[in-house]
Amino acid sequence: MSLIRKIVVAGGTHGNERTGVRLVEKWMACPECYGACCPSADVSLVLANPEAMRLNRRYRDFDLNRSFSQVCLDASLEPQQYEFRRARELNRIYGPKGVNTKTDLLLDVHNTGSNMGLCLILSARDPFTMKASAVLTQEFDDAWIYYQPEERSASPYFGTVAKADVCIEIGPQQHGTLDARLFEQAEKLVKRYLELADEWNRGELQKRAPIQVEVYTQLRDLGYPKAWAGAPIEAMIHPDLLGADYRELKKGDKLFRTFDGKDILYEGEADGRESVWPIFINEPAYYEKDIAMSLTVKSVEEW
Repeated sequence: MSLIRKIVVAGGTHGNERTGVRLVEKWMACPECYGACCPSADVSLVLANPEAMRLNRRYRDFDLNRSFSQVCLDASLEPQQYEFRRARELNRIYGPKGVNTKTDLLLDVHNTGSNMGLCLILSARDPFTMKASAVLTQEFDDAWIYYQPEERSASPYFGTVAKADVCIEIGPQQHGTLDARLFEQAEKLVKRYLELADEWNRGELQKRAPIQVEVYTQLRDLGYPKAWAGAPIEAMIHPDLLGADYRELKKGDKLFRTFDGKDILYEGEADGRESVWPIFINEPAYYEKDIAMSLTVKSVEEW
């Protein structure tokens, strides 16, 4: 990545994830809160889904953060759903998605009900976002790196409108609520990304020694046990697994518990892998997507 000239800080991509909403609202009212963090770049703020914010819901008609694939943005017919129209509007302002985008870096602030701490989601092996995120794992005790590889044109996420992005998932926090401790951590974290972007533009961040980091790379999403697609779930997350994001799950460990109290064990992966590291465990917004958790593989790398 070359110099970072245009940065967007987004909140409210999901309207009931209030940390990003209030952070952006605060900064809009108080530019001095962030204005000195990255003088070498133009920093813009956006409340991505105002209709969902007004309703205090994840979305109005459709998940905005699943509306930014190139296919969705380029569809010939004018969409009826509010979020598809809003995605096109955001793409016009901050994109267009692809090599000609106006935005170098997009920081999208989210909340999760899962015990994810400060989860830094990277969708590409971008030099700046890797280096900056590695630094932040040293500065914040509860910062974690989740690598979710995405082909950018096909990716449905708002961040992929920019050349590079970090989706910041903060939890555990109930949707529609605020948590003062997490809000303050989030503000410090986003400020540090801006400061590190300025350090990058000065050519200093690149000179830092490599940092050893734990990287949790997406393997697959795991659904709830069901008799057939669309049927009611037949089991819940096992009590031993609740809140155990980033902890190793081994073949034979307890995974689900049925409503009559029977345990369902993890059986390993089809490729013979016997250990995974679950994240987004029991995320409430993912019930509608039939995702009980995301399974990752853990590696130690130097960034």
